[in-house]
Amino acid sequence: NNDLVVIGTDEANRSVKAIVYDNRDKTDMKRFRTVELEGHYVSSRKIGPALYIITNKDIDVYRILNPEDGDERMPAVTYRDTAAGSEPAQIGYDEIRYFPGHIEPNYLLVGGFNLDRPDEPVNVSAYLGSGQNIYASRDNLYVTVTEYGEPEKKTAKFPLPERKRLLPAPVAANSAVYKFSLHDGKIRYKGRGEVPGSVLNQFSMDEYDGYFRIATTQGGTWSGDGGETKNNLYVLDASLAVTGKIENIAPGEKIYSVRFMGSRAYMVTFKKVDPLFVIDLHDPRAPKILGALKIPGYSDYLHPYDENHIIGFGKDTVEIPVKDALDRTTDTAAFYQGMKIALFDVSDVSNPIEKCVTVIGDRGTDSELLRNHKALLFSKERRLLAFPVTVMEVRRNHEVESDMPQHGEFVFQGAYVYNVDPEKGFTLKGKLTHLTEQDVLKAGMHGYGSDKSVERLLYIGNTLYTLSKATMKAHDMADLREIGSLDVR
Repeated sequence: NNDLVVIGTDEANRSVKAIVYDNRDKTDMKRFRTVELEGHYVSSRKIGPALYIITNKDIDVYRILNPEDGDERMPAVTYRDTAAGSEPAQIGYDEIRYFPGHIEPNYLLVGGFNLDRPDEPVNVSAYLGSGQNIYASRDNLYVTVTEYGEPEKKTAKFPLPERKRLLPAPVAANSAVYKFSLHDGKIRYKGRGEVPGSVLNQFSMDEYDGYFRIATTQGGTWSGDGGETKNNLYVLDASLAVTGKIENIAPGEKIYSVRFMGSRAYMVTFKKVDPLFVIDLHDPRAPKILGALKIPGYSDYLHPYDENHIIGFGKDTVEIPVKDALDRTTDTAAFYQGMKIALFDVSDVSNPIEKCVTVIGDRGTDSELLRNHKALLFSKERRLLAFPVTVMEVRRNHEVESDMPQHGEFVFQGAYVYNVDPEKGFTLKGKLTHLTEQDVLKAGMHGYGSDKSVERLLYIGNTLYTLSKATMKAHDMADLREIGSLDVR
């Protein structure tokens, strides 16, 4: 259609707004609708003409515990939709639902509306008890909420003063999975399931061929099971009953990234090395591990290249001996280094290989891509791979004699642009920055946050754009030369 939707955070009102514009005339776009939900942004999805927005709203605990004028009620949940008027609307307490057994003082708000029906008001549902991660398919929304068992009662061998008594620790966590149908901007509750362990992020979940798949990490220091972690993968049917599972994957490690691709899953766990597991999900009743690869480093994010290749973005690592007081080596520990990009060939599922690798910078190098997949620009057809990165490098003349890896000094912030293919690997095409030489000098050894820091990339036709809060720059895709710049401050 001819609608442009801009979703942003209103810091002053602690809310999230979706502003809908008519963009048929690009020189004179008309705003014709605003939908505003309280809370901070969690996620959003556009499915056909329907737009769904998910926020998390903190409850004003101080107001509840310190009521004014005898008002002890929980603060109301409000939202605003200009299609229904300019005044905020309230969700009645009799309309608020809750996740049983969850005590987090937060509301999960889900709002949905149809862009093709501008006069139809937004549908908003409120759920008390929070909700940590979400996954949405075309038809369903899944919300995971961490559950803890009863605290273990720990007692000391000898009486202790009241202030030194041991506090009860929560036992192992489970993940409750709540399922909601999504249809035409409306949300309807469908059911609940439960699996052991906790979920890392949205990529730990997936819906395929009527089944829901979820990967979890179970255990830890306060888990009540000796502190050892283990990782699991579960397959649930349409009613969220477990039909198949693999448990106790890589004991002692934890999940760093997961990617579901059709009837396969790829899982990266890490403690000292990075095992990449290839998992077969053809039979939802009997998932199985097909192969595994152990390499240095780890991947925080896995991105599909094609059905036989997957790209991992994470950190390189080195193992350093751990010595006791007598200078005897007792163990090793892994320390992260520069940013690592790896292309994995999984055409032989029983024997995955790390086909191509490149490492950017030294210890301290970082990219938003490691936490937010939307920072990646990828096009297989154009063999294009690009992302923002802050590069730190160890100056060899400043090295300190030590077994510990040295932290690098700031040398660059901007975008790295690569050509990528399975045969040639990663070829650095160029580096694009909005910083001047003076900006880099002022940044010093540790760098600094700047409104000139490149945050996103996109392309239109044969023009590649880099975006920071201060500037938008246009580059020729062929040679990356700058062809235009716009100050947006």
